[in-house]
Amino acid sequence: MIDTESIVIIGSLLLSAFFSGMEIAFVSTNKIYLELEKKKQGIVPKILTHITESPSKFIATMLVGNNISMVVYGIFMGEMILKLLFQNYLNLENIPLLLVFYQSLISTAIILLIAEFLPKVLFQIYSNTVFKAFVLPAFVFYIIFLPITKVVLWVSNTVLSRYLQTQGDEVPSVFSKMELGNYISEQMNAVADHETVDSEIQIFQNALEFSAVKARDIMTPRTELVAVDLYSSVVDLRDLF
Repeated sequence: MIDTESIVIIGSLLLSAFFSGMEIAFVSTNKIYLELEKKKQGIVPKILTHITESPSKFIATMLVGNNISMVVYGIFMGEMILKLLFQNYLNLENIPLLLVFYQSLISTAIILLIAEFLPKVLFQIYSNTVFKAFVLPAFVFYIIFLPITKVVLWVSNTVLSRYLQTQGDEVPSVFSKMELGNYISEQMNAVADHETVDSEIQIFQNALEFSAVKARDIMTPRTELVAVDLYSSVVDLRDLF
């Protein structure tokens, strides 16, 4: 039977993975996809609209949640490692420095793999789908940690503006050519038969690629043109063809 300590460690690991993943998913999500989702009806589009109004608040909230989870994990994991691997040192008042090093090494390796590397890779690959799927629980934590987030942002913005002469990172959303291209590619890949793809999507895709085409690649040199007189007969035109 799993004890309370194990539940807390597993829970903190899962929460840390969630916060890390949602942070990278928010950064990696296609802005055009988000804008289209925000135009729909329902609770999720409303949440997306609220979150994207202040990106720095959402990212800061995920960082606050992740740090709290890691602190809780570190407190309980150290004791768990002693119980599982170093039982002889449980009753010692002063734990040897080498043992502390082993504790830190093992706990750090676990959290880097489970709560940092794997979730960030997965959430980045499927950023659009995952962010929309988990935005509701993320919003709950967003509301819970909002007071702490505001304090953190106030301190950071004060330091940036007063000592570094730099404004905060509230930058309006701008759609880049790459984001539009990625969104169109996703729509094309989602359709098995490209013949059924909306003609407007195909026009957009061709327009994006057109800027890379050189004029000489699509034009016929004047010396290679074949022409007839305006008043030539149909017979002459047919013979020329």
